[in-house]
Amino acid sequence: MSEQALNDRFIADSVCFGCGPSNSQGLQLKVNYDPNDPKKIIGIFLPDPSLIGFPGITHGGIVFTALDCIACWSGMMLTKGPKALWLLRSAQVTYHRPAREGEPLYLSATIPNLAEAGRIQTVHNDARNESGDLLVNGQYKIVPLSPKKFMSVLGVKKLPEGWASWVDSTE
Repeated sequence: MSEQALNDRFIADSVCFGCGPSNSQGLQLKVNYDPNDPKKIIGIFLPDPSLIGFPGITHGGIVFTALDCIACWSGMMLTKGPKALWLLRSAQVTYHRPAREGEPLYLSATIPNLAEAGRIQTVHNDARNESGDLLVNGQYKIVPLSPKKFMSVLGVKKLPEGWASWVDSTE
């Protein structure tokens, strides 16, 4: 991913554990459009050695978390209509192979049956290793929320500056 990551560009001040550039303890996931497929969001992250489950294996919950972030980014960037903030409603994943400690994980997400704006979307996503082996794939259902509804559901009075700017931007 040579161009600036979407999360660095739009929400540089975010402290999200998965994709927040300002969370030094987080996954530091980098998110972008797939240069070969404008209907796909891709991401990469290098799991820190502290994120293992079994020795030498990245914890499966960490991979799940990364796929959660990439699913919500696909909703933010691939859907048409008013900008929304997306939350995970449910997920179903299948673990095929372990993610090895110290190996980068390559994520992708698509919305094969894009529903009308404002509707729950089903995202198909996966995590692969550097060799392209499928490690985990899933279907994540994500829910679009207006900024007002999002703040109400989370019980917050204000969006972080980057999030508010992204929602208000015309990009």
